[in-house]
Amino acid sequence: MATAEAGSASGAGAAYEEERQKRILDNLKHLEDLGISKMAKSLIQATRQQHKIPRASPKSRKKFEATTEVRRSSRARTTVSYKDDFPELDDFVRRRRVSKSVHSGRGYTGRISSYQQQQRAFKRAEKLQDSLDPDNPSFVKTMVRSHVSSCFWLGLPSSFCKDHLPPREHKMVLEDEEGVEFDAVYIGNRTGLSGGWRGFSMHHDLEDGDSLVFELAEPDRFKIYIFKAIEDGKEAEPNDNNADVDSDSAQEVPDQTDSPVSEPPSSPEPLKGAKRRKLRGRR
Repeated sequence: MATAEAGSASGAGAAYEEERQKRILDNLKHLEDLGISKMAKSLIQATRQQHKIPRASPKSRKKFEATTEVRRSSRARTTVSYKDDFPELDDFVRRRRVSKSVHSGRGYTGRISSYQQQQRAFKRAEKLQDSLDPDNPSFVKTMVRSHVSSCFWLGLPSSFCKDHLPPREHKMVLEDEEGVEFDAVYIGNRTGLSGGWRGFSMHHDLEDGDSLVFELAEPDRFKIYIFKAIEDGKEAEPNDNNADVDSDSAQEVPDQTDSPVSEPPSSPEPLKGAKRRKLRGRR
């Protein structure tokens, strides 16, 4: 009975294998009819040819042979200097170092005014502002170093800008007392003057402590009046109190030039050579 079951199982397996082979042949025939088998063969050949393409081998680095004799001494080698052969090279390096150390823009090179001089210029500016047309809005601005050097950025009063100037970027004209005009750019979101203010400042040699009156004569025009903290040809003036003390002390001290008592005794004139010899002979 066992042998019968084994024979039936082997017969069923053979029948299944024959059916599978038949299905494979039918599928291959169907693929040939569609042309897919030819395409598969061509792709296989193409991939094989790509694998056969020789790849370029990486180039080996060339080893440069030393053209000088190998140094075998244990002493430290002295550094070579070409300053004597090329003196202009040292000047070039020095100029590059100086140029790198200098900040962009213009460093402050003006005079430094005292607090009294700044207050005097500010009061003069306020006095002129009171005499201007009340219909034209105006304000007084005291210069600091960032206004007249370095970045040349002039910040304007925010309340003035909010009431009288547009909130966007706006082209302005800066006119001085002589009628000379300078184009500038007003930046509304930062309430300040940027482009063009540098030229106005350098043209008028503005310094730290100067007071300026800005009169908005037109919606896009500033009339500017300049009051220098240190006037040309004048240096720092002493305080009035110090001047009074100096004058009082000058009055209290008597004039010693006319007093015979105050004159120091005149020193004897040095003896000349002939007189010296005579005195020696007498002695």
